[in-house]
Amino acid sequence: MVRKKKLSPSGAKDEDGEYHNVHINLHEDELAVAGMEIGDEVFVRVRDNKIIIQNADPDDVQHEF
Repeated sequence: MVRKKKLSPSGAKDEDGEYHNVHINLHEDELAVAGMEIGDEVFVRVRDNKIIIQNADPDDVQHEF
């Protein structure tokens, strides 16, 4: 499943009027494909120009991508 998404500005602006946070909306069907549900805790990492989101189960976290 591939869907194009936009990183939307989020949070407060700094003194220069710039945002430093973003959010992305994922539909529940996208979460279901990943084996996740709304409200699940996740690990987020940035590596090699990729954002990786994984279920926060420490016994099932993948370290090699």
